[in-house]
Amino acid sequence: MAPLGYIEVLDAKGRVSERFAVDVWPVTIGRAYTNRMILDDPFVSPEHLSVAPDENGRLYAADLDSVNGLRDAPGGKRVPRLPLVSGAPFQIGHTVLRYCEPQQGVAPTAVEGDGLGQRLPSWCLGLASLILVIVVLVLENYFDSYERFNLARSLSETLTTLSIIFTWAGMWSLSSRVVIGRFHYAEHFALACGAIMVALLFNGTAEWLEFLRPSLPALWVASVFGSGALLAGLVFGHLGWASSMQGRSRLWAGLGVSAAVIGAGVIADYAARHTFSTAMEYSAVIKAIDSRWLPAVSIDQFIADSQKIKKELEALAQKAKPAQP
Repeated sequence: MAPLGYIEVLDAKGRVSERFAVDVWPVTIGRAYTNRMILDDPFVSPEHLSVAPDENGRLYAADLDSVNGLRDAPGGKRVPRLPLVSGAPFQIGHTVLRYCEPQQGVAPTAVEGDGLGQRLPSWCLGLASLILVIVVLVLENYFDSYERFNLARSLSETLTTLSIIFTWAGMWSLSSRVVIGRFHYAEHFALACGAIMVALLFNGTAEWLEFLRPSLPALWVASVFGSGALLAGLVFGHLGWASSMQGRSRLWAGLGVSAAVIGAGVIADYAARHTFSTAMEYSAVIKAIDSRWLPAVSIDQFIADSQKIKKELEALAQKAKPAQP
């Protein structure tokens, strides 16, 4: 006798982790051994749910006065009764279920390949990321220095950065191996390389903005908020390869890390700004650019500003004189 349908248990990424064939209605679902479908979920009641057709043949899931109820979608609203549509997920406790008819369509069959062919795309991505980040770091060292270019020193600095990237990707790969059983080293390495290149782009853009418009705190914004946003995206991407967390949970994790980084940066900057120092604060960013693009003022404005500064200095000098008897 062919099954009447299937009830599937889905994992956090929506993949089928367990499939139960239905031969007769009704089907009761819960933690108790008296149910036809038993779930190992502490948030599911002993007898949580009943699935059966009504008098018109329409299939419904009905809550059996459970503690945590029936939800019409993963994380959706709580309902006492839910019409089941083939392929549509619903939730009880922390378990996501899905009913499928025997005629439910499936994904196309994947083409089988040998081990090298399956690994090649990810390692090609890692190798391409490695070459690209080396080129970008060497060029960044070349354009960032006013001294004669030293290839050995540039490669030494590049290798230091690469060692950090290798270590960072290795730590995430070990986490992936522990949590989901696969390393995904090339993917984690490519993410880290991409983050480095985006950070260089942020800093370069901020330096040019602050050079052309000194009144804009572009470097401060890039160092505090830019690094926070970049770290949030990096954590979000790494968790996609190192865990089975849903996108919303990964987003909140990334935003939490970002908030912590931004908070620490703002506190550190506030403490530094309120520390007494005799050194003048000014931007030390120098760019080779045509004089027509440089921020400048007219000669009259320069003289007027100089006279204003002179008067302020004279006033300060008068205040600094000791009182005459």
